[in-house]
Amino acid sequence: MAETMTNADNFWLQMDHPTNLMIITGIMEFKETIDYDQASKTLENRLCAFDRFRQRVVTPISGVGVASWELDPYFDIRSHFQRVALPGAGGKAELQHMVSDLMTIPMDRTKPLWSCHLIENYKTGCALFFRLHHCIADGISLVYVLLSTADTEPGGTPLFGDKPKKRKKKWTPPSFIPAGQLLTSVSGVIDKTQIVGEKLIAEWSKVVSRPSYMKKFAKDTANLSMDTATVLGKLAMMPSDPKTAFKGPLKVRKCVAWTNLMSLERVKTISKAMDATINDVLIASVAGALRQYLIMRGDRTHKTELRAAIPVNIREPGTAFELGNKFSLVFLALPVHIEDPVLRLREVKKRMDHLKQSPDAFVAFMVLSALGISSASIATTASNFFANKASTVMTNVPGPKEPLYFAGKKIENFIGWVPRTGRVGMGISIFSYAGKVGIGLVTDEGLVPDPETILKYFEDEFDYLYGISKTGKVDIKPLVVGDRKKSALKSVKPLKEKTPPEKKEDIASAAPSEKEAAAKTDNSPKAGKCIAVTKSGTPCRKKPAPGSKYCSVHQAGVKKG
Repeated sequence: MAETMTNADNFWLQMDHPTNLMIITGIMEFKETIDYDQASKTLENRLCAFDRFRQRVVTPISGVGVASWELDPYFDIRSHFQRVALPGAGGKAELQHMVSDLMTIPMDRTKPLWSCHLIENYKTGCALFFRLHHCIADGISLVYVLLSTADTEPGGTPLFGDKPKKRKKKWTPPSFIPAGQLLTSVSGVIDKTQIVGEKLIAEWSKVVSRPSYMKKFAKDTANLSMDTATVLGKLAMMPSDPKTAFKGPLKVRKCVAWTNLMSLERVKTISKAMDATINDVLIASVAGALRQYLIMRGDRTHKTELRAAIPVNIREPGTAFELGNKFSLVFLALPVHIEDPVLRLREVKKRMDHLKQSPDAFVAFMVLSALGISSASIATTASNFFANKASTVMTNVPGPKEPLYFAGKKIENFIGWVPRTGRVGMGISIFSYAGKVGIGLVTDEGLVPDPETILKYFEDEFDYLYGISKTGKVDIKPLVVGDRKKSALKSVKPLKEKTPPEKKEDIASAAPSEKEAAAKTDNSPKAGKCIAVTKSGTPCRKKPAPGSKYCSVHQAGVKKG
């Protein structure tokens, strides 16, 4: 019997485009080879125990309305699990190239929307590459589903035991959303989404097609709760992201790369020293890497901020196995204009803390669900509208803390890539596994043909923060011009940045020699510089006041602090 899709699932089904497929991808790396028959049996017995992996999508004959799920009468595991081998040396470069090839192949909608490739001749072992359509479930749920195929020891007990039974329970919003900021009561919010759905579709279709309608829409939302109206108005009035190397026409071809796993303890060292979360540290390092890449490509970074669309999990604890899309999107402005890595981290923390206390995630989920019952044209237009607001999609998926085994072989690495909507050309994924963490990056080949360069910059940024944290000489608060709270900060030497080829000559002519640079460490008004940092995150260029390390403006700030 056919099962009607949820509005949110139907929205992601409609978002497929040749240049951006709505497919969540992930890879498991092994140092040993895997037996194909045993792996096939594992997938059929565990992954396909979830009905969704045996069901195909059925769209309404009229082309209007929500699609449905029905069991595929011709289901055959061999149509979804295939065996391939890397050419040549079979190293990481060859694997990345093959994953890039497989990532661009559209799903066959006459069959269940998933596939898995056993990739052999990879170093001394192999790899498993999974592709699952976003309409099946969100990233959090799919990661748990994939990990349900694994064991805690070779040939041992499945990680999650038997598949939990489905529970029928009303959805309630996460605890970080203040109750007073909801539309009405917190229970039954999905039903209320459909009630306001038709109105939101009509209004947002006008907003995304007629920019002049934005002000009227922001005013009309006053009929909703104040915070909900504020978020909707903010989304409508939010300007597009600046034109950089990350923005432009997209191609079909994608490029993927991922870092080697690094110890989670190193990240915790930084987070404790900087009074920030692990997520804050990684996002700040990503922001620094994007800054370095823009400079390398010749883009200006002064006052530049790049927005990242961040999926937010709104599931109740213990419901990860319930397939479907139960997440929302929030926009985080990455402060790539801040040169100092420490200041950049503190700014990221401040912005992330603000997002955690805001109703943005709830309101965005309401909008996405409402768009799920709209026509494909409106949903696509809305997707492009949101996509113009961001340069990347960024997600953080926590994995198991202990190593796992698939078909009797140890999983050495597990990482994935987030799909991009509309005209977004870059996806950044943060995955943790077995006490380590890694970064996965997917880019449009026409925009960023060398994602591994960004990952190299990420490692540089992270290593710098780690080195500073190990010294134990990180001050809690910086001195920033124009900030309400001022306190002294010892100057932190920023990372060396690559200069665009066309600008090297001009900068070289103005750059001081090593001796001159050493002389400027003197506190003398004539030779030195103010050691404070401006509001934009750049070092102050003014000379210090007599008898002080600060200029007259910053000296006044220190006295007030």
